[in-house]
Amino acid sequence: MKKIFNSIILYAGLFIAFILVLSCLQLYENANRLFGSKSGDSNYWLTFSKKLTPDNIGRRELLGFNENDIAKLKTWPEVKNVYPFSANEFKASANGGDFIPFYTDLYFEGVDISGIDVPLTEKEFQVKGNEIPIIISREYLNLYNYGFALNQGLPQISEDFAKKIEVNINITVNKENKTYIGKMVGLSDRIHSVLIPKKFLDSLNLATKPSLASQPKIYNRVLVQVKDSGDEGLIAAMKDNGYESNQESLRSAKIKSKLFLVLQAIAILGVFIFALCLYIIVSFIKIQFLEKQEEVSIKNSLGYSPKKMVNDISRRFSIHLTIVLVLSLLLIAGGQYFAAKSSISNDLLSPYINPYLWILVIIIPILVYFFVKELIYRWLIRSWKI
Repeated sequence: MKKIFNSIILYAGLFIAFILVLSCLQLYENANRLFGSKSGDSNYWLTFSKKLTPDNIGRRELLGFNENDIAKLKTWPEVKNVYPFSANEFKASANGGDFIPFYTDLYFEGVDISGIDVPLTEKEFQVKGNEIPIIISREYLNLYNYGFALNQGLPQISEDFAKKIEVNINITVNKENKTYIGKMVGLSDRIHSVLIPKKFLDSLNLATKPSLASQPKIYNRVLVQVKDSGDEGLIAAMKDNGYESNQESLRSAKIKSKLFLVLQAIAILGVFIFALCLYIIVSFIKIQFLEKQEEVSIKNSLGYSPKKMVNDISRRFSIHLTIVLVLSLLLIAGGQYFAAKSSISNDLLSPYINPYLWILVIIIPILVYFFVKELIYRWLIRSWKI
């Protein structure tokens, strides 16, 4: 009865350890879905601008970023890449023709294609004839659909349909009016602006103001790719230099970094419990051998291999371990399914756990089998000299 109770306590400990470690791995993936992963999400792309002060209002040379500012930014340890924005120096407007009767002045920006989160190549994102490819912020389309269109009685537009619409772009360069066809080629979650090809924008700026070629370049804003937008060193450096960015991005990154810290602590606790359980298991097996020392010696003298005895015990334990692992993953899978279907997930979470977690059902028992077998066998040979 005591052995049964000890076994229950032992496997309950393993179950808790697996739940802690595996749930942390799944929560890590869920957090990346909700907040964005480090590799390519907007949380790690910040748009820097300089704070308005009484000293720099209306003074572009102070309010913008010069080449020295950009060179200094690139030396920050938290910064990976810097992409300056080019802004239009010419007058631009757009109208929707008969389909969408609107007129608006436009503010264009251009940035290196490497900084844009729309899957386009340099060749694809260029002006062809009189057609200008345009990338706008997804927020702008949402603002039109759920604000302007509803209030003005205009048709709402889906993303796919928006890519089929052509608008008239009117550009004035040196008092000469030019008309282009603007066609949306993508929506950006990273950049809140209206983007056109940078080379085309720069060429129009030079045609409008030829003096720009000999003047130091000043950029109103810069797009910065950082290693971790929640890094305290980065935030301190921004404050020291008078830079500001999207506070929501910084806030969500701080939440994410603290969440990952908690998950790491929980995972470490789970690994510690698992290691403790392994130690108890090894000790438990040793006690079993000590209790049956005479029986084991007799079997050994009759030609029954000690290695086979250890193999049998290790195999039995690995099978039990596999069962515990499967039960743990089934519980986590159930929790993941209900979390994904809840309103909190906002349809961002997958209803299924990461399929790689199921591979652990094979890997962990095999590794533990060889570890326990080798450890017990060496102890048996060394202690009993058989």
